[in-house]
Amino acid sequence: MSLSSEQAASALREIAAVENRSGQLYRYQRTAPMLILWGAIWALGFVLTDRFPVQANWIWIPLDIAGTLGCIYLGQRGKDHASATSWRWLASIVSIFVFYILVLNIFQPITGPQSAALIALIVALFYVLAGLWLGARFVVAGVVLAALIVFGYFMLATHFYLWMAVVGGGALILAGLWLRRA
Repeated sequence: MSLSSEQAASALREIAAVENRSGQLYRYQRTAPMLILWGAIWALGFVLTDRFPVQANWIWIPLDIAGTLGCIYLGQRGKDHASATSWRWLASIVSIFVFYILVLNIFQPITGPQSAALIALIVALFYVLAGLWLGARFVVAGVVLAALIVFGYFMLATHFYLWMAVVGGGALILAGLWLRRA
């Protein structure tokens, strides 16, 4: 029995849909540990920043380096060769950092909470943009994270760092667990 052209086209569409969904689930599985890592870094970094605000730079620089190196490691884990996209993610992180530094220098003076909210909102934007390419769950994670940041900044200003530690870090960890379960 032979297939009609309509049946063949339908079968190919179904195969493409399964392939797309499988690729999306694979990307969720690969990136989930990275969100969990950054959630833990945010929790630790913001607790320490709340406790030692004058030392914020010395707290965040090693944490950001550890997070970036951790993401590179997690991205390479389970691969036989260096990923062609690793340099793109690293370049993206460096670009975000440079943008952040330029904005801070242009809009001086800026407070610690403003600086923290700015970089956190840039990260939320990055998740939304990544979601346009990698899957809707990233968009949801980015939007929820941005909403939590803005709420905490305006409504809980005196406890913003602790808010970011618990809610910001927690949101990233929960998003990572959500992606892992996809």
